[in-house]
Amino acid sequence: MKWLSFLLILLFLASCVPAPVEGIAPETLAAQTIAAWPKTSTPGPTNTALVTSTATLDMRPPTPMIDLSLPGAYCLPTDTPRATALVTKILDGATIEVATNNQTWRVKYIGLDAPTIVAPAEWQAPQSYGLNDRLVNGQNVILVQDVTDVDAQGNYPRYVIAGNAFVNYEMIRQGMATAVNISPDIACQNSLLSAQVEAQAAVVGVWQATPLPTFTPAPTATITRTPGPVTPTSIPPCSCNRQYSCNQFPSRSLAQACFDYCRLSGFGPVIPDKNNNGRVCEGSD
Repeated sequence: MKWLSFLLILLFLASCVPAPVEGIAPETLAAQTIAAWPKTSTPGPTNTALVTSTATLDMRPPTPMIDLSLPGAYCLPTDTPRATALVTKILDGATIEVATNNQTWRVKYIGLDAPTIVAPAEWQAPQSYGLNDRLVNGQNVILVQDVTDVDAQGNYPRYVIAGNAFVNYEMIRQGMATAVNISPDIACQNSLLSAQVEAQAAVVGVWQATPLPTFTPAPTATITRTPGPVTPTSIPPCSCNRQYSCNQFPSRSLAQACFDYCRLSGFGPVIPDKNNNGRVCEGSD
């Protein structure tokens, strides 16, 4: 009897315990929760393309490239300003006028001195002007700055590249200008000096002997003398049997021609070469 009573108590207690809860995965619970949310008209998130800011492009022309393999051009600075300009006028063997950005500029070739064409024109001045004209006139050239931007005279000292020619170098190499060093623009002084040595060895341009003035006698009633053509290189520019000073010559180029002629003829220096650089009367012009 006691056993039966105990069994009834166990059955009663078992009926009071709740049924076990079946396990549900978290993902399923989340999905069920979202599905149970009330429906609204609020639009859901949309895929929006990523917008990034871009810097403004520099539309200015690139720095013109220069060919350092051109004769004499190895010395040209690579870290200084450059520009491209149209040559509109030749002023002399060392100066040009260029146009760029609707403005006109006067450009002076760095490292050289050309014969002046202003009357009285110096020896080889027309030829120097002519070579400069053939090299650059009407062409787009590249202007390369050394150190100085504008000189005291308002000129823009520049190295100039025209086509396949380093113009400063060619003017000196062909004897139509002489090399000069004007600090601080001396990046190409060795290159330009080598061009001058080549011109001197070839005796071309200003390194030819300067012709002396010739006298044409007036005709008489009985005799008419017509002097023959004068060959510039056959007339000595001076006597090599004496010494001269710079003030005895009307221009430095004439003094230089005398000095070079006598030296090439086997004589000693007839004009003092103070700097021992083969150039006399420097700064006398």
